[in-house]
Amino acid sequence: MINKYITVRQKTLDLCVPLEIEDMVVQPASFVSPPKWHLAHTTWFFVTFVFHRFGVDYAWPDKYFPQLFNSYYKSQGQHWVQGDRGNLSRPTVKQIQTLRQEVDEVMISWLERFNGDIPSEIQTVVRLGLEHEQQHQELLMMDIKYILWCNPSKPAYLPSTSIHRGSVLSNPGQKAYENENWSSDGGLQQFGVGLPSADFCFDNETPQHNAYLQPYSIAHRTVSNAEFSEFIADGGYQEPSFWLSEGWDYIQKDNINAPLYWRSEEGDGKDRWQEYTLNGMEEVRGDVPVSHISFHEAYAYARWANKRLPTEFEWEHFAKHNPSCKSASIRETTELFLENNLAQAYYPEHAEGFVNVNGGLWEWTSSTYAPYPGYRSEKGAFGEYNGKFMINQVVLRGGCFATPRAHYRMSYRNFYQAHQRWAFTGLRLVEEKV
Repeated sequence: MINKYITVRQKTLDLCVPLEIEDMVVQPASFVSPPKWHLAHTTWFFVTFVFHRFGVDYAWPDKYFPQLFNSYYKSQGQHWVQGDRGNLSRPTVKQIQTLRQEVDEVMISWLERFNGDIPSEIQTVVRLGLEHEQQHQELLMMDIKYILWCNPSKPAYLPSTSIHRGSVLSNPGQKAYENENWSSDGGLQQFGVGLPSADFCFDNETPQHNAYLQPYSIAHRTVSNAEFSEFIADGGYQEPSFWLSEGWDYIQKDNINAPLYWRSEEGDGKDRWQEYTLNGMEEVRGDVPVSHISFHEAYAYARWANKRLPTEFEWEHFAKHNPSCKSASIRETTELFLENNLAQAYYPEHAEGFVNVNGGLWEWTSSTYAPYPGYRSEKGAFGEYNGKFMINQVVLRGGCFATPRAHYRMSYRNFYQAHQRWAFTGLRLVEEKV
């Protein structure tokens, strides 16, 4: 556990290495947090739920730190408003880095006293803290990309393009290979995680339960930029019949006509799309999965294509039953995880089995984020982790290239509001089985 603690905590710092100190303090939107806040909040979690709970001798160096670094845990007292985190110049980045170092030294020294026999209750809470920090590593990358994109110079986070090796089509503009389908007869199926679980899971993945599926056919891969470009060219953003009412109002109000980081430049008598990536501005590649789209955009595209989005149970069912989607083997072989230098997905020219089930993009489903039958949230402060957000959110499944490897599992339920699109999101299509 000590080695994992050191590894996870260091990874968060490593993600900030390409940043200048000025990048660490800005907050261009209320849903984005300054990178320095992520460093502080993940540290607050260990102090609050490990040190204070188990009587570790540690005192905050500033009495205001608990209020500033708490996110939304009402049981832990007052917290700073999320949208105002960027208003605070203090504590400085250097102070927060020092805080992390001090807390890590106390944590490691304390855990070493158990001589390898750390009590299970302590292991459980420290493990949750590490899982929590790994979630923030992905959030950190989402926020960094948005922060840099807001600058008109569009600075790059990475110095050169990082791709999934050996998977680039010869012609960047060409359409990805034919999208095959996998079919299922549906029926009564089992979902979720049974308790007690031998492996870690969040409470929103429990309990195990049954759900009935109608026959369905699901796409071999996620939708590509080339395919989404056809939707744009066909006037998809101007046709209200493709959109839910809330989605139509949303794109009209915010004048949305393309995925978040796309912009058009006229050339050769037609619009040429460019996209902001972690490597800066690049020409939109047709063989890359379309990303940074909201649920509303995913829904509209599916309507335009005369198909639909999968339910979260359809997604989990196909992922469990297709041999190429087995989580253990994918974790061992895929390059598309946070640990692999943020390599971004490209479609291979010839592929067998499903691609981008993991490690490429989180995939929107049509399922609202709701408790499973028989769900019971954790008691105490940890009950605020998931359960209280089970309203006005949509479930996403899979994982993205900024997701830590250990977080890939078939039962993992991510969730965002329908209009949000700064996350690394895409879509996969489903149709009724004939």
